[in-house]
Order: sequence, then C-alpha cells, then structure tokens
Amino acid sequence: MIKSLFFILSVTLVFSCSKDAKTPEGLIEMVALDMTTKKLDKEYFQKYTTGKLLEKIEELNEEELKKYSNLSHVQKPKVEVLRKNCSQQRCSLTYIIRYNVVQNEKVDFKTEVKKIATVIKEDEKWKVEEVTNLKTYHEATQPINALEEEPATKPENI
Repeated sequence: MIKSLFFILSVTLVFSCSKDAKTPEGLIEMVALDMTTKKLDKEYFQKYTTGKLLEKIEELNEEELKKYSNLSHVQKPKVEVLRKNCSQQRCSLTYIIRYNVVQNEKVDFKTEVKKIATVIKEDEKWKVEEVTNLKTYHEATQPINALEEEPATKPENI
C-alpha cells in the first residue's frame, strides 16, 4: 500500500513539475529558450501565441520577423517565475529572465529583465497572449565608450 502511494505521489510530482508547453511556467521557459537557440518562424508563434501578440507578429514581414527574432548574441537564458496567479483558463506570471549579451565571444552585458506574461488556455493548450516589460537592468562587463557612433551591442533590442 505504501509503495503504491509513493509511486502515485512520484508520478504526480513529475508531471506537475513538467517544464514544457503543458504548464504556463513551462511555456514561458520554453519560449525564452527557443528564442535564443532556434530560428523561429510565424508557424512557431501561431502555435504558442494568441491575441494581440499574435496579431502584432503576423503584421511583420519575413525580414522584420527575422530581424526581431535574431537573438544569436544572447546566451545562457534563465527564467525564474516569481509569482503566478491563475484561474482555469488564464494565468498571469511575473518572472525574471537573465541572460548574457555576447559579441566576439566575450560577454559584453549581463542583463536581467522583469516581465509579466498573460497566458491563456485555448483548445487545451497554453498560449502567450501578452508580455509586458517591467524593469530592465544591464551590467556592462567592459568599459562602455560613449563616443562610439554605433554601439557594439544593443541590449535594448532584446
């Protein structure tokens, strides 16, 4: 009896901590990682976004989408969910994403962005409806030359 109870508890714990698109937290973590490691297209965003966010993405032409989704200079993204307020169909998550901005194989900036995401359930799948930036913090790892015309990296575009 105790073994079966332990087994059921273990299985429940594993599935409840799943970090994929099956949970709101998993969706946010997956999208943050995918944005920095994969080339994303409109099909990806159609699958994982909805509402105004999806409308804005669909308004972009292919060149604009490629420009705004190119985060090859971003490395080691880490997501930490701070707060979660959910109902059955809607979830509001406050989270921090931390990452390094790299150029010429050197870390130029360490960045931390606090965000709020609204995630809703459509057809039994969680989708991101809206993301709002609350606060951004950049820490330069090298001296910044303010006299340069074109900065080496532009962390505000991330």
